[in-house]
Amino acid sequence: MPHTASVEPLRRTPACVWQALLVSVLASACNPSLNWRETRIADTDLSAMLPCKPAHHQRTVPLAGLTVTMHMSACDADGASFAIAHATIPDAGAAPQVLAQWRKTTLANMAATAVTESPLQASLTAASNSTFPGSLRATAKGTRGDGRAVSLQGVWFAQGAEVFHAAVYAPIITPDMTDTYFSGLKFQ
Repeated sequence: MPHTASVEPLRRTPACVWQALLVSVLASACNPSLNWRETRIADTDLSAMLPCKPAHHQRTVPLAGLTVTMHMSACDADGASFAIAHATIPDAGAAPQVLAQWRKTTLANMAATAVTESPLQASLTAASNSTFPGSLRATAKGTRGDGRAVSLQGVWFAQGAEVFHAAVYAPIITPDMTDTYFSGLKFQ
C-alpha cells in the first residue's frame, strides 16, 4: 500500500498543473540564439528587429546604372545571416527600376531557382507613404559563392529616394527566423 499512496497524489494532480508544467518545459526549449532587439538603421527613418548585434559596413557599388554608397547592417544567428542594406539614389522616380535591378542582381548572384515573388506586406509600404511597383517580397533557393546550398527570403522597398533590401540567408529558413524580422521593419 505505501507504494500506491505515493502514486495517488500524482494521479489527482489537476490537468491545469500538468499543462503549466508542459508550457514551462516547452518555453525553456525556445531557441535562445535569436535574441531579438530593435535596431535603428543609420541615416534613415527605418527601424528593424534583429536577432543579434549587427556589424555596419558601407561601400560604393554600381546599382541600375548609378554609383551609390551602399550601407549594410548585418549579423549571423542560428545558422542564418540577417542583412539590411540601403542607398540613396538621386531621383526617387527611379526607385522602381533600381529595386528591380537590385532584385535581379541579388537573385543572379546566388544562381537562384524556385523564385517566388509576392507583394510586400502592406504595413511597411503604407507606413512609408510611398508605394512603388518594385516593392515586393521574394523567396528563392540557390548557392553561395563556395557552392553550398542557400535559401533566401528578402524584401526590396523604397521610401522617397532611399532604397532598401532586407534579407535572411540560411540553408533552411524557418518562420521563427523571418516572422519577427520582416514584421519588425518599420518607418518612424
